[in-house]
Amino acid sequence: MAREVIESGAALGADVKGIDFSKPLSPDDKAFVQKAWNDHLVLRFQGQDLEDEDLINMADAFGGSQVAGSRQYYLNAGYDTKSGRVSRLAGITIISNLDKDGKPERENSGTGSSELVWHTDNSYVDNPPKGSVLYGIQVPTNGGGDTSFVNQYETYNALSESMKKQLLKLHIRHDNSRNTAGGTRPTAKLPQTREDVEGPIHPMVRKHPDTGRNALYLGRRYASPSSYIVELPEDESEALLDELWAHSTQEKFVWTQVWTPKDAIMWDNRCTMHTRNKIDHTQPREMHRSLIKGEPIIPANEI
Repeated sequence: MAREVIESGAALGADVKGIDFSKPLSPDDKAFVQKAWNDHLVLRFQGQDLEDEDLINMADAFGGSQVAGSRQYYLNAGYDTKSGRVSRLAGITIISNLDKDGKPERENSGTGSSELVWHTDNSYVDNPPKGSVLYGIQVPTNGGGDTSFVNQYETYNALSESMKKQLLKLHIRHDNSRNTAGGTRPTAKLPQTREDVEGPIHPMVRKHPDTGRNALYLGRRYASPSSYIVELPEDESEALLDELWAHSTQEKFVWTQVWTPKDAIMWDNRCTMHTRNKIDHTQPREMHRSLIKGEPIIPANEI
C-alpha cells in the first residue's frame, strides 16, 4: 500500500496509510511519519497487528522508550504482573477496565470505566515523555471510551497578546498524587494544603524543539489543593487556571478518536492534551501504551 496522510479536517489529527509497525521502519518511512507527526500532532494507524514489543519499538524509533511514572507507584504498593495493572515489560502501561480475571468493571485500581480529565501524559515527572502510543486491543461497541485531543499550539495562538506575555513568566507545579480519573495513586498522599502538593515545576508555555512553535502546557486540573501557578497567590492561580482550561478545551480546538480494534494512535505530548469519555462498564476496554522518551522542557521566551 502506498503511503498516504489523510487530514482529519479538525484542528489536529490525521490518518496515515501504508505504514506497518509490526516490521522495522526504513529511514524513509521514519522520516515520513516524523513529518506527519510534526504537521498533525496526532496520527492514527489502523489495522495494525502489534505486540507489546512492537509498541516499544515504535517508541524507540522516535526517541526511545520511557517508563511511566505510575508504574513505580503500583510496584511500591505490591502489584505484580498477575494483577492486570503492571505489564511484564517496563515500557508498557496497561490501561483497562478489566479485573484480574479479565472481566469489565466500573472501578478498579487504575482508571476503570471512568471519564478522565483533560491531561498531558506524565506531566508530573521531571522530564515528561514527548509522545505516547496507544493501541486498542479490546474496545467497546458504541460504549464510550473515545479519546479526544486538543491542539495546544492553537489554544496558545488564540490568546490575547497581553495574556501570552503574562504566561511566559509563569510556571505550574504539577500534582503527582492523583491519576487521570481523580483517584489517589497507590501509596501517594493527597495534599491537604498548597504547600503539600508534590511534583515538578514546569513553564506554562513551552517551545517545541522540532517545530519551534509555542504551546500551552497545563498538565491536568483538579480541585485545589492540587496543581497551581507558582508565582501567584491561590485565588489568582485558581482563577487563571479556570480561565485557561475553559479556553483550551473549546470544541474548535478538538479532534476525537472513536476506537476500533487494532487502532494505534501516536500523539505529541508537548503540544496536545487529551481526555476520555466514560465507558460502558459492562463492555471490556483494554489498551496498551508506550511512551516516547522526553527531553528537558524548553521554556518559551518570546510570544
